[in-house]
Amino acid sequence: MRGDLMKKYRVVNKKRFTTFIVFTFSLLFLLYFILLNSLKAEGRILNDRYFEHYIIDGDTLWNIALEYMPKKYDVRKMVYDIKELNHLETSFIFPGEVIKIPLIEK
Repeated sequence: MRGDLMKKYRVVNKKRFTTFIVFTFSLLFLLYFILLNSLKAEGRILNDRYFEHYIIDGDTLWNIALEYMPKKYDVRKMVYDIKELNHLETSFIFPGEVIKIPLIEK
């Protein structure tokens, strides 16, 4: 009775079967990593303490970072923090804008 319920399969073309198995596992592997990367959390500065700086003609993020950063703090890190806090993709700022400057503990 048990033999009637189990169906046996026979591989007719081993090369085609192997290709199918490799393709299937590759596809599953690819889908797994696509889903894994899409669920990755995006880091943002969670700092509610900041200064507001009104941009005037001639201001750059570099100069603003130099003005507000604490001693012995890397200016590149400060520029990065300003860009992250303001959700800036580039370093372009324009007169008349107001940007947030993170207050960093000394």
